[in-house]
Amino acid sequence: MQDVPISITALNGDALEDLGVEDLSDAANFAPNVSFDSTAAVSGSSIASTVFIRGVGQTDFTLNSDPGVGVYIDGVYVARSVGSLLDLLDVETVEILRGPQGTLFGKNTIGGAINVTSKRPDPDGGGYIELQGGNFARTNVKAGFDLAITDTLVANVSAAYLGQDGYQDRLLQPDEEALGNINRFIARGRAIWTPTDNFEADLIIDVSRGREQSVPQTVVAFEAETGAPFLLAAAGAIPGSTPQIRPEFADRGFTGDQLLNGEFISDDPRETFYGGPSRSDFDIFGSSLTLTYDFGAAELRSISAYREVLSDFARDTLSSPFLVADTIDNYDQNQFSQEVQLLGDLADGRIDYVLGVYYLKEEGVNSNLIATSTGGLGSGGSVDNESFAVFAQSNFDITDNIGLTFGVRYTDETKRFDPGFRGGEQRFTVNDNGAAIGLTPAGSTIPLIVAPETLGLGNFYENIDDSFDYTVNLNYTTDNGVLLYASYSTGFKAGGFSQRIGPGPGVPAPDFRKEEVGTAEIGFKSTLVDNTLRLNGAVFFSDYSDLQVTPIFEGIGPVTRNIGDAEIWGAELEWLYAPNDVFEWSGGVGYLHDELTSLTPEAATNVDIAGNQIITLDTELAKSPTWSVNSAFSYTVPVDDDSDFIMRANWSYTSGLFNDVLNSEALRRDDLHLLGASLTYTQSDWELSISGKNLTDEEYIIAGNDETAQGQVGYAQATFARPREWWVTLRRSF
Repeated sequence: MQDVPISITALNGDALEDLGVEDLSDAANFAPNVSFDSTAAVSGSSIASTVFIRGVGQTDFTLNSDPGVGVYIDGVYVARSVGSLLDLLDVETVEILRGPQGTLFGKNTIGGAINVTSKRPDPDGGGYIELQGGNFARTNVKAGFDLAITDTLVANVSAAYLGQDGYQDRLLQPDEEALGNINRFIARGRAIWTPTDNFEADLIIDVSRGREQSVPQTVVAFEAETGAPFLLAAAGAIPGSTPQIRPEFADRGFTGDQLLNGEFISDDPRETFYGGPSRSDFDIFGSSLTLTYDFGAAELRSISAYREVLSDFARDTLSSPFLVADTIDNYDQNQFSQEVQLLGDLADGRIDYVLGVYYLKEEGVNSNLIATSTGGLGSGGSVDNESFAVFAQSNFDITDNIGLTFGVRYTDETKRFDPGFRGGEQRFTVNDNGAAIGLTPAGSTIPLIVAPETLGLGNFYENIDDSFDYTVNLNYTTDNGVLLYASYSTGFKAGGFSQRIGPGPGVPAPDFRKEEVGTAEIGFKSTLVDNTLRLNGAVFFSDYSDLQVTPIFEGIGPVTRNIGDAEIWGAELEWLYAPNDVFEWSGGVGYLHDELTSLTPEAATNVDIAGNQIITLDTELAKSPTWSVNSAFSYTVPVDDDSDFIMRANWSYTSGLFNDVLNSEALRRDDLHLLGASLTYTQSDWELSISGKNLTDEEYIIAGNDETAQGQVGYAQATFARPREWWVTLRRSF
């Protein structure tokens, strides 16, 4: 990576294990100017993700919202937020590329890319078995095996069961499973066939299955006087209405005064008065086949892939025995992608190139049920999306020290959206007032505020965007091996439609335009002090146009709209110091400044109760802390010829940030310090370790939704990260 003139953080499998990284959200703690949260607001899903790099990303999880940062697994783009929070099982490397990507491989991504590469099978065979136990009844079992089936066919298979109790107790239902538990099975297999010296076929299959509670939800603000009826109707405070107490709590003497007085707001984010539906169920399947043929002068590569996500998740927005607004999502998405690359070199190796064609076909259905105190809502819809692109990139060695890289990409994307409730596993039942009071099996009727004749009748909206993007990079390598570079690259994210709460009669689906970014970067990469110190740095400036942001609330529904233009600038510095075989110190520092430079009329949609516009030119971008710092130490004490004692510690810091573009103070996260550590003893093929993360037991918000402004439901709800965790690992390799 030291020879690649772009800003990139790369962690190999050993480093991930040493740092206590268990999924992609953990890896982001060790990359400057990167934010990766393990859930998405207003979802309840435990496998959604919210990723930002250098201030560019997306907080929404719906089928209609493309992520701002692309996640790739073994070269395959994962199209949606739901299903992109990958558990890291037998991973070779995780690479985090900053800035627009698209002229070198895969799908265009505007903010950057996170590449996960699986371990290749070892032709010499072998394997491992690993057991973990820890607090919150952690019970993890992992195993992997490599084998040589024939002289030309090698394979590996690995599997894991991950189990852990939740970390938010239900005060009203103490016998129910705590929220935020883990109960999932994951497996992957890989087979590589090399019948000749110039041909390789690489087949990878992965599956994941989970049956979990929804992520914890904590009410952090409460406002009944928004002008909307939901809280008042739930409390029975509107003339003619009765308190909307859930049937399972009807005989426990709760009153509407308790709801309006905030008695069900917990001061402890690890306890909740949650009373509504809770689940995060998912089944994920992925497969890819990579064929590579080496002609000598060039190499032809084909990547064919299919992925599918089936998920069902639900949440109680106000965490109380009263029904105010529950959300239930049935989510079904599949994608097929085909990529063909031609790679080669010319002029005695002074010119190398890649030519590529990419195609993505995506279909999906996301049905949303919203049970409210004034009635039931059915929304959502289906998508039928296509993306086609051609790209090329070439590196020219002008002299032995000077190089020029130029890349181009043309992309054509079509987004089709058919709005409407498609059904799912559950329906609402209603009381005499027509308010939704519970859920029954499929087959019952659902009362809709949105007229049913407008929903799901093949009324496709279509948006077509195309874009010509490019990158140019001039680099110079000094005589002592320091790489200096200057680059400029562009990227875009296509426009589309929002799916929530509508459209109604005569009301089109809310739409948003494509967003674009151009990023200038100057950086260096160096290996110093007799190859014991690696020091890399970059400064950058991004011109960000027509930002797509969620949530913009139109009524009670969060939608995506373009709010204006912004400028973002900052810097990164990363290092690795390893003076000998026993000590290692790595770290990084990131600085980020963002500034809105213009606003669109859509930005004025949301006003507070006093009538003041919420999004202004002073608004900060979501998930964009000014400072991000990390550091990790490792010290090895040799015991004898085949055993070592290893001490590790890591620390990360992020300055205060807003979790939403509305800059809700209730969702603001203060300066955050996180500590992790491990002690490991290795002897021959055995390893025993004790590890921990968030050792100081910090309480901090990773996602949230604020609906306390004018015309909204009247609450702000946050998801807090997992508390202090520790675990013991026993591993046997063979």
